[in-house]
Amino acid sequence: MFVVAFLGLFVVAGTAIGYFMSFRPLSRVYQARSWRAADCEVLSSRVVRSDDTSRPEIRYRYSVDDRPYTSDRYNFIPGSTSGSMASDAVESHPAGTRFECYVDPADPSEAVINRDITPWYYFGLIFFAGFAGIPMVVGAFVIRMRSTTAAAQQVAAGASFREIETGAGPIGAAAGAGPVVLQPTVSPFGKLIMATFICLFWNGIVGLFTFFEIREFSSGSGGWGMAIFLLLFQVIGVALLLWVPYQLLALANPRPTITLSRGTLPIGGSVPFEWQLTGAASRVTKLTLTLTGREEARYRRGTDTHTDKHEFHSEVIAEATDAMSIQRGGGSIRIPAGAMHTFNASNNKIIWTLTVKGDINRWPDVDESFDVTVSPE
Repeated sequence: MFVVAFLGLFVVAGTAIGYFMSFRPLSRVYQARSWRAADCEVLSSRVVRSDDTSRPEIRYRYSVDDRPYTSDRYNFIPGSTSGSMASDAVESHPAGTRFECYVDPADPSEAVINRDITPWYYFGLIFFAGFAGIPMVVGAFVIRMRSTTAAAQQVAAGASFREIETGAGPIGAAAGAGPVVLQPTVSPFGKLIMATFICLFWNGIVGLFTFFEIREFSSGSGGWGMAIFLLLFQVIGVALLLWVPYQLLALANPRPTITLSRGTLPIGGSVPFEWQLTGAASRVTKLTLTLTGREEARYRRGTDTHTDKHEFHSEVIAEATDAMSIQRGGGSIRIPAGAMHTFNASNNKIIWTLTVKGDINRWPDVDESFDVTVSPE
């Protein structure tokens, strides 16, 4: 629920921006297509500048059924735009000019000069797609996949426990030790949320600078130096936009469930385990389970904090290439004698991880990690 609420904030913000910047203005343009033409006269005309943006302020008068009206609406674009558009509009409508404006027949006080659609009308759609569209798709996948995956994992875990209790399967002999179902270090949902947050954060900032870049080029004052500088950040932003759908596709992957016959792995000892893939396991062409041990040391160098990582152990403990053994199998994990047990301090850590990787043709691979606890010898 927290994830859905978090994504909902982006949906609300993106929808509001999209509504006021694009949806409502485009709707007004569509409505103005049926407004009737009227003879108008410019009373005053000037460019209103705000920082690097500007907008045309053209006051004009017209009559409907012999009743006088005045208006200053040039188009339906909210706020200010580039200086060139405002200057061109003012130059073509000096005071005293007579021209044809468009009046709402249902409300003669509503009138507009320009009802043409320009690229500025679509700018809000970019924010809507990024800040509302992506979170909505992610939220829908999260809700759907979480319900189906939770049910499938419950069935898979239940099957493993029954085999342990009856003595069947590769870990039946260790039933008395108490089986443990491992939890992934970072779930596919967590990876998706992380990808979405980074994508929105990065592209939100880069998009703002891109907006100013486009505006400067539209006004004829843009520089190629700034454009080249932003290009690298924009390329990264595009890569992040591709990262989100990649993680969305990964949600449809089969999920591994790892069950150990006991909660800790003793140094120099062997612990049976079992794996099971829930979902479309037939899509996996090869499954590899790897046990790694690494040391992490954090230290300060001047005012910066650095973390060094060293992998001191890596061993493939199981491989499967045929459909039956990929979907379900077992083996044993042996921690070599003399290895270091799991350790977690403020600046030093010893972390043991069981990684499950499944190759899928033309699709994101299965890649999940599970931290395991290694106890002293």
